[in-house]
This record gives sequence, structure tokens and C-alpha cells, in this order.
Amino acid sequence: MKWFATFYSKLSLALLVSFLMLVVLMLVLAEGLTRTYQDEVEQRLHRDLASHIVKDTSVISGGKIDHEALKQSFHSMMILGPSFEFYLLDPAGNVITYSADPSRIKRKQVDLSPVVAFLQRQQMLPILGDDPRSLSRMKVFSAAEIRAGDNLMGYLYIIIGGEAYDNLMALLQKSHIFKLGVWGALAALAFGLLVSLLLFALLTRPLRKLAQDMSSFRQQGFDGGVLPDSNWQADSHDEIERLGATFNELAEALQLQYERVKGSDDLRRELVSYVSHDLRTPLAALQGYLETWQMKRDLLDDDQSRHLIQVALDNANRVSSLVEQLFELAHLDGADTVLECEAVAIAELAQDVLQKLSLQAEVRGVSLRVEPRDPSLQVMADIEKLERVLTNLVDNAIRHCNSGDRVTVAINQVADGLRVSVRDTGIGISEQDMIHIFDAHYRGASAVSGKHGNSGLGLAITRRILQLHGSEIAVKSRQGEGSDFFFVLPCPTEAVSSKHRGRINGI
Repeated sequence: MKWFATFYSKLSLALLVSFLMLVVLMLVLAEGLTRTYQDEVEQRLHRDLASHIVKDTSVISGGKIDHEALKQSFHSMMILGPSFEFYLLDPAGNVITYSADPSRIKRKQVDLSPVVAFLQRQQMLPILGDDPRSLSRMKVFSAAEIRAGDNLMGYLYIIIGGEAYDNLMALLQKSHIFKLGVWGALAALAFGLLVSLLLFALLTRPLRKLAQDMSSFRQQGFDGGVLPDSNWQADSHDEIERLGATFNELAEALQLQYERVKGSDDLRRELVSYVSHDLRTPLAALQGYLETWQMKRDLLDDDQSRHLIQVALDNANRVSSLVEQLFELAHLDGADTVLECEAVAIAELAQDVLQKLSLQAEVRGVSLRVEPRDPSLQVMADIEKLERVLTNLVDNAIRHCNSGDRVTVAINQVADGLRVSVRDTGIGISEQDMIHIFDAHYRGASAVSGKHGNSGLGLAITRRILQLHGSEIAVKSRQGEGSDFFFVLPCPTEAVSSKHRGRINGI
């Protein structure tokens, strides 16, 4: 019975039950109101019937009720009106004389309270009294007192709409017209029910659509990466439309959180793999040189001891640098990374970075310069993190240059802001390395050779910082001719505000 488990089926069943209850209630009310109205009309029309009969008929003879004359009057009246039943009651309400078949009389006494209320005319019609032909049935009546002078001799009690009238009404209920009216009313109710069911189907259609979206999203799961594609209107006055839009927003938020958690888990695996692999070499070298120095320190002269200690220190510094870069990259991957952006004189900042790396460049025989050296050139950026970007790029360029090569930081105006380019005339990048150059922990052939060894994290950190700024870094390079790393940052006049919160969303 899955059909009865749906919301539409429950709603339809509730509507059907409501319609049936309404039909029954309407029939009961209609019958009651019709009978009440009919009784009131009949009683009003024949209210004075009993008093007229008492006036026009010689009921009293010799100080007593003339039963024969009264019976004759009853017989005449029944010929004219067969729906009336006549009864003569004594002052206590006992039935003395009547017009009906004696075998049909079930009640020998009539309650006089309704009769008194009728005669006093202080109660609204219809007033129902006891029907002598039934132990429980009540009917409308007409009544009048029968007096001999001041003495109350009894009451003339006339039932309006007797058994003959009831038989006639039963016959009418079986007639074709009556049946046609009943079937017409039922058909009208059935049509109303069908129209209501159709309206309910249309009204619950968005709800079924939302349930389908939820079920589809649950079955595909987060790994499917497919969000509900239903176009719900968030600003609609329809509550279901707003509910669908809220569900879509919730699904997007959950998908984003899942991707972040998955990215964090991938990063954790990556870090574990990197620590277990790349840190092993410097740690093994550090341990090996220290153990050699400890075992042979009595046999080594001062120069040899200093050499071993220096090599161990270099490996310790390398391990420290790797750990710092790992923590920096993990921090940039966090969802709560905040940039404090301000107007930065990019040429001056680049000159400071070149000054900081000038000794390293001088040792390698590499020249450094900024073009143009214009202090009016400004970008919106976090100055500390932008300095880290320039340091990484210039340091990377220096390490991949030979003596006599040149590193240039070029700044050019473009449509979106300022284009910052770090160019070198060094050894360049091979095609197989180009697609992985910004991957964390990837090292190209030159780095593997040991000649220009580095951790491989510098360019990954650079890319993450620029992504936080809403920019992307790109590279052009030809092996043996040098490389060009470049990115674009907005100028202060194009920035929306002086503060910008940047986040990496699994890019």
C-alpha cells in the first residue's frame, strides 16, 4: 500500500472523508430543516382548525360532550382532509374519542404541556405533541379547549399530517423526480471532489518535485558532485518555492564543506607522504654527519670537524625550512585565512625584495632590476603576503640562473589593473615540468639533480596567496631561454574596499 503513504494520497483520502461527512451532514441538516419548516408551515396554516370545529359543531349537549356529534364531525372533516387525525381529550389528557382505527392507537394519554403552550401562544412554532399512534413519535397539532360555561370539559386535539400524510411522503421519496434530484446532488458533489483532487495535485506538485530532488541528491551522494538543478525561486511568495531554494543552498553548502573536508584529508595524506619521503633525506644526512663527527671527532682536525658540523647544520636548516613551508601552506589552505588589503606601491616593494636577495644574486653572478621604478604604481593587496610572493618568485628565478643571467620584475598597466611579471634569462622549464610546476612537493629535473634543489613548495604557496587575492599566476618558458611568471592585481581605484577576505575553496 505504498500509494497511501504519499502526502497526496493522504490529502486526497482526508478530502474524500471530509466530502462524505459533509454530504451526510448536509443531508441530515436538509432533512431536519425541511421537516421543521414544513411542520411550522402546516401548523401555522391549521393553527385555528380545532377552535373553528369547536365553534361550528355542537360539541356540548345537556352539559356533556356529545360524542356522537363529535364523531360525525370527525368523519366529515376526514373526508375533506384525510391527513388529519382527530382526538378528544379529557382535562387530564386521556384519549376519550378519536377518528382512527382503535387497533392503531398506542398511547391512551397525551402530555398536555405542549397543548397548554400552544393555546397560550407564548412559544414559537412548530410545537410538537404526542402522537397517539406511536409511543415515541411527536407531530405538529392544532388544539382547542371544550368548555361548558366556565367548566373545562376537555380538548379537541388534531394531529396535522397523520399516517396518510406519512404514507404519501414515503411514496414521493420513491418517485423518479426525487431520485433524479438526489443523483444530481451526488453528481455535483462528485464533480467538486474531482476538481478538488486536481487542485491538490497541482498544489502538491512542487512538494513532490522537492522530494524527488532530495532523494536524487541523497542517492548520488557528495562524491557524485551533482547538485539539484531545479530552479527554485528564493524570493517567491510560495513557501514550497522558498523551501526548495533553501534546500539548494543547503546542498551547495554541504557540498562545499564536503570538498573542504576532503581537501583537508587529501592535504593530510599529502603532508604525511611528503614528510615520510622528502624529509627523510635531510634528516638521514643530518643524523649521518653528526654520527660521523661523534665517532671520529678525536681523529678529525678542526677543518674537517667544522665541515661535518656545517653540513649537518645546513641539513637542519633545510628541515626547518621545509616544516615552516608545510605549516604555511596548511594555513593558506584553511577556510579562515584573512587578507588585510591596502594600497601598496608595488615598484618600491619589488625593489625591497631585490635588495633583500641581492647578496644571493651577487654570489651567483645574477643581476636584478625593476622596470619601471615608479613609486606611483599601486595595487590593492596584503603587503606581507605580496612580499612573500615576490620573494618566492625572485628566489626561484635566481636559483635557476647561471652567472651573467638577469632577473627582472616588470610592472605594466593592463585593463584589469597592474600586470606584475618576474622574468629571468636562466635555464628555463621543460615541457613535462610545466604542467606540474605549481603542484605542492613537485620538483623538476633541475631540482632533482641537486644543482638547484628546493622543496617544491614555494610556487604552490605563491599560487595559493594569489588565489586569495582573486588572481591567478601563469608562466611562459622555453628551456635554455628563461621563464616569465606573471599575475594581475587590481589598482586601488578599482578595488571595492580596502579590506578583503580571501578563501581557497579546494582550487
